[in-house]
Amino acid sequence: MIGDTVVLRKAGDVIPEILGPVVDLRDGSEQEFQMPTNCPECGTELAPASEGDVDLRCPNSISCPAQLRERIAYIGSRSALDIEALGYVSATALTQPLEPKEPPVKSEGDLFSLTMEDLLPIKTYVLDADTGLPKHDKDGNPKVVYFFQKKDGTPAEVANKLLANLAEAKTKDLWRMLVSLSIRHVGPVAARALTAHFGSLDAIFAASQEDLAEVEGVGPTLAASITEWISKDHNREIIEAWRKAGVLLEIPGHQGPGSMTRDGVLSGMTVVITGSMETMTREKAEELVIEHGGKPASSVSKKTSFLVAGPGAGSKLTKAESLGVEVITESEFLVRLKSEQN
Repeated sequence: MIGDTVVLRKAGDVIPEILGPVVDLRDGSEQEFQMPTNCPECGTELAPASEGDVDLRCPNSISCPAQLRERIAYIGSRSALDIEALGYVSATALTQPLEPKEPPVKSEGDLFSLTMEDLLPIKTYVLDADTGLPKHDKDGNPKVVYFFQKKDGTPAEVANKLLANLAEAKTKDLWRMLVSLSIRHVGPVAARALTAHFGSLDAIFAASQEDLAEVEGVGPTLAASITEWISKDHNREIIEAWRKAGVLLEIPGHQGPGSMTRDGVLSGMTVVITGSMETMTREKAEELVIEHGGKPASSVSKKTSFLVAGPGAGSKLTKAESLGVEVITESEFLVRLKSEQN
């Protein structure tokens, strides 16, 4: 119930599982949860995204302020473009300011065209980065500030950093651009496979659903999601706006589908990374797999060549052991890569 104290445990790698409430701690103020019928931010009636889905979603993907805010914040995340100055608080200021009346970012397409003139007039609540709720002053009133400027009217550090970060992000790896579009089911692993195979966003979006599904690690569900996304006018407008702003939408030197297949010590191998890496991020480890001719995968199967397991490895490690898949440490992984140079 709402207000309950619950018992949690770690299930699998990181997912928290609720075992149940601590009934003895209830004081009578708890309330039963009622599934909402409408989006709490835009009021649109909730519905499954597709037939057979259990979860409900807001179908107003174009103008729901909550969805735009979260997508903009996701672009700044480490899984996407890794933009330090574009977190949840900045995303809220850009998409839902108190002033001006028209927000400078009305879609993802506006992001890379932002100027200092767009940022300085933005007035917004001071938000708690953890809860997303406004902070209050000593009188109990929500704090309001010009988010991107100092008290003397000059640009704040966050404004300069955001514009510099966005300029740098225009030439980041193509797979990060694809992930940043928030296409359902398209995460870093699938994005790497697609961009390495096709070489440009134009080629990916021009490909048939069948051709997309044939890329290893993609499959029909993800392929259908891509073709549905690009079929919508407002999504195509995002791509064109990014192109006009100078965003790199291709891998320089790519010669067409399949041309980026690399030879190396991991050629023909499928590798899964799990747990915490000690000297790098998991994303970097997956990049090393690609650089050395292998293919990173998100799940363990009989086709997995080996699993790199760091501290905190959970269900993937268990499955690898049950299937007899080779398991190595991060240090053993790096030694294996160095053998290519010898």
